[in-house]
Amino acid sequence: MSLIRFLKRKWIIQKPFPEKWLSLLEKHVPVYLKLPGHLKELLKSRIVIFLDEKLFEGCGGLVLTDKIKIIIASYASVLILSEPSDYYPDLQSILVYPDEYIAPVNEESDGIVTEGTETRKGEYWNLGTIVLSWKDIRDNIYGKQKGQNLIYHEFAHQLDHRYGLTAGVDEQGNIHRDDRWTQTLAKAYRRLRYPKHKRGQKSVLDNYGATNPAEFFSVATEAFFENPVRLQNEQPEVYELLKSFYDLDPTGWN
Repeated sequence: MSLIRFLKRKWIIQKPFPEKWLSLLEKHVPVYLKLPGHLKELLKSRIVIFLDEKLFEGCGGLVLTDKIKIIIASYASVLILSEPSDYYPDLQSILVYPDEYIAPVNEESDGIVTEGTETRKGEYWNLGTIVLSWKDIRDNIYGKQKGQNLIYHEFAHQLDHRYGLTAGVDEQGNIHRDDRWTQTLAKAYRRLRYPKHKRGQKSVLDNYGATNPAEFFSVATEAFFENPVRLQNEQPEVYELLKSFYDLDPTGWN
């Protein structure tokens, strides 16, 4: 980090947190109310720096508001409360659509490239850009898609890409790196991808996590923050893995 950026950050967090932003946090960011006092203060400092350094852009006719930006910045900043990525240093812009959007798709099979389109809720473009659907964010927060969180999901992809968290596991669940993180992740991924029997109760991990290891990590991150007690009870090894990585324990948040 440059000295100029370091000093600017120190100056920014010394300024009072805007009352309007605090009101938005209390009304529209449920996780904020659950945090212990010291983490609430830490989150606010993360938010102001995040908003200062990232470019937000409304797409498809969406008019960006402070509410939209605060909600996105808040959940993105929860993942870095212990600074595992230094404010997503490679991330430059966040594109927000009013709803699901159409994205081009190129697929290759047996040397044949097929071009088309598909509907998406969100995605990340390498490390520079994240795309989000505002409707899905609202549905996550206000209960229509309870237990899911598009912001956690896409920003977890950023962390995975930056640190190579799932690089040691292939799509079939085979291990290509011999360390505890990879072994634990691969075992849990295989369990979701290749269930030995039908469960009477739906897993806390969404089946979308069985798509590939990267999606598994993002789905597991959603569960870690949205349903921490259930994840800890159902998959304690996964919970401990994420607890160590994020250096947080959401089971202790009220």
